Amino acid sequence: MKFTGTMIVPAVLAALTLAANAQSAPSKMPPERVREERAYAAGVQTAIWGRPFVDNVHTLFAGLKVGAVGLNYYRKFPNLKTAADKFVNTPNNVSIDGYGCADLSIEPVVVSVPTIKENRWYIVQIGDYYDQVVYNIGGSKGAEPGLFLLTGPDYHGPVPAGMKEIKVRTKLAVIANRVFVSGDADLPAAREVQKGFQALPLSVFQKNGLRFEIPKQYEYARFEFKPTAPEALRLFDTIGFGMKTFLSRSDDFGDADVAAAHPIGLSVANGFDWESLDEPTRRGLARAAVTAEAIIEDTYVNAAETVAGWRYTMGGGRAGSDYALRAAMSANLTGANVPEEILYPNTRVDDQGSPLTGVNKYVLRFSKDQIPPVSVFWNLNMYDEKEFFIENDFKRYSIGSTTDGLKTAPDGSITIYIQKDNPGPDKQSNWLPAPAGSFNLTMRLYGAQTPILDGSYRLPGVRKQP
Repeated sequence: MKFTGTMIVPAVLAALTLAANAQSAPSKMPPERVREERAYAAGVQTAIWGRPFVDNVHTLFAGLKVGAVGLNYYRKFPNLKTAADKFVNTPNNVSIDGYGCADLSIEPVVVSVPTIKENRWYIVQIGDYYDQVVYNIGGSKGAEPGLFLLTGPDYHGPVPAGMKEIKVRTKLAVIANRVFVSGDADLPAAREVQKGFQALPLSVFQKNGLRFEIPKQYEYARFEFKPTAPEALRLFDTIGFGMKTFLSRSDDFGDADVAAAHPIGLSVANGFDWESLDEPTRRGLARAAVTAEAIIEDTYVNAAETVAGWRYTMGGGRAGSDYALRAAMSANLTGANVPEEILYPNTRVDDQGSPLTGVNKYVLRFSKDQIPPVSVFWNLNMYDEKEFFIENDFKRYSIGSTTDGLKTAPDGSITIYIQKDNPGPDKQSNWLPAPAGSFNLTMRLYGAQTPILDGSYRLPGVRKQP
């Protein structure tokens, strides 16, 4: 029987209950052991529930510190990513991006989306700090211009006329904007479009409209996590900081998962009060941290479907109450969108299961009936072992349906040549350069249609050439 994420935590708790009953039948369990096991059971459940906070605590402060994320404003990147970009792993180079963190604990944040005359794909992904997608502006739905008001859990004020409210259940929200670029020649036009996307506090908008200056510096020290608990309890210390930073104080009284964490020293009001815990409780939590991480990793491994070497993980952005799946996605694919917007199949092996290496030559061939069924476009990306683009003389890091000059054969098929050396002038247009050593591939499917989502379509395998 294959356990799903939602089954894992109840299964753990049931096993603990049975074990406790079995041990208590012949002789009563010592009180210290009872406290340890109770903390262990609650700790496993809470560690899995709160795991997205761990990833977001670290990425939020790091992003603000290096200027990769704006606070209540966008930090825009007007250039296509290359092998020189090392801040974000698994980058794409078919869009120019902007990133922001909206601190909704102070006031709402306005997101402005321009009217674009040309037919150009864009998306504004709004996420919460449970690593779940709240709303996508644009994307596969098409153009969606207008003013959007991001409000937090404690906002009960009016929504200005002409704005659409997007309610976020955490005090902070993630804003990620992407604007499609068809190549270097298209950059000037794409940059003009990017200028029209704005994020700003409501009070600034009400005073100056969209005429404003982005602060040169942000006050972000409050987002720095400084651990105080022993190393064995560091996971819960981080979750506690995330609860204080991301959640509303009302969650201490109205959220069942938060309430379940109170007996092990966690609350929105105080974070992780580890010093108040007795030694048996601390021992139980230390064990729980190890178990929870093992469950999360196992969930990630088993959540994917693998076909012809390609791994499909469909839980991005919308795991709901499946906390183990949500934790697994956050730990491995933080910020992933919902699959119908962007799906990210990846592979490290060819169709025979052998690791991909630049020593060999490969092809990825789509027959006419195998071309990915997407409403927007598809794009194949080449990464090294650290998930960064790989430098090459051809300056090509990805290839796909929007690549200028991509050739389709007379029979309607498309063949991608994946190898270190240039395959020659007649095949160069369809060449994705590989390194001398190992590499991996990620296919981005923008606007995945029903055959992809229901599993009836799967990518062909990467085939090694003689």
